[in-house]
Amino acid sequence: MKRRALLAGTCAGVLALVVGCANSTELSAANGRTTITLASSITGSSFLAVTAGIERGIFDKNGIDVEVIKVKSTAEGAAAVASGQANVAAMLTEGVISSRASGSDLKIIANLLTEDQHILYSKPDIDSIEQFAGRSLAIVGPGSGTEILAKGLFERSGVDPASVQYIPSGAASTQMAALVAGQVDGAGLVPPYDLTAAESGSKEIVEYRDILPKLTPQVFAASERVLAPNPDEFRAFLSAYKESARWVVDHPDEAISILMDDSQISYDAAKDAYEFAKPDYSTDGLVDKQGLQTWLDLTDKYGTVHDELPTVDDLYDPTYTQVAP
Repeated sequence: MKRRALLAGTCAGVLALVVGCANSTELSAANGRTTITLASSITGSSFLAVTAGIERGIFDKNGIDVEVIKVKSTAEGAAAVASGQANVAAMLTEGVISSRASGSDLKIIANLLTEDQHILYSKPDIDSIEQFAGRSLAIVGPGSGTEILAKGLFERSGVDPASVQYIPSGAASTQMAALVAGQVDGAGLVPPYDLTAAESGSKEIVEYRDILPKLTPQVFAASERVLAPNPDEFRAFLSAYKESARWVVDHPDEAISILMDDSQISYDAAKDAYEFAKPDYSTDGLVDKQGLQTWLDLTDKYGTVHDELPTVDDLYDPTYTQVAP
């Protein structure tokens, strides 16, 4: 099985891949090939088009060597890009917003998925989203994207967001565990945790993407100082990514097998995660600008970022997913 994944977390570990590491603006290139060092806290079905592109040699045939640095959070991914440790990061949209608001030059250049993947699950005694008034919901933590999205979801569903108690519960796995144990009344879960919750008696209430459409959940972001001198290299990387996303959509059985192996989950869990994400794999890389504006509006209303928020044009440059003139 062919892998080009570098599981490292220090600048020294990628020194051979990125010229000059700290604050470098040049991509490593030799013999007509380009190395893209990708920092990612994104995993599973959301990252499948990258994983499959590496496994199936799609990046390779396009002259791109992708080196993946696994990081624990979006903040670490942003830091890796800022330091020059990585050329690009796969990260949460809200992370780019907060980073840009704090003065960084991070720019969204493409998306991984077109729609948010959360599904609202509840205890068995709750039958509708309206019944969440006076109830509790598990979130990652105060000011997190999970809290911002949940408040937007409740508002658009006619539920006063302030009437819900938000319980910091950490990662998706612990949110699911809190729901199954009855410690909270609900949780916004992503595959494969939704399957475990359903098997444990939790009830599916609503898919976030039905209430908050076109909210790109994960994006590729890079520093403007690195993007500017390397437009063709980033376009080539994203062109290969789009080809990989199309392959994932067109080859479900093989894609599910890759997801099983990469995530170490059962066939049923991989199939469930793949089938839920399949309509949302981004085969053109384009971020919906109205959806991005909705992200900004929700962040302004419910987030904890107190600096001036960027505009959509500050955040996003679509030219890297388009063919160069």
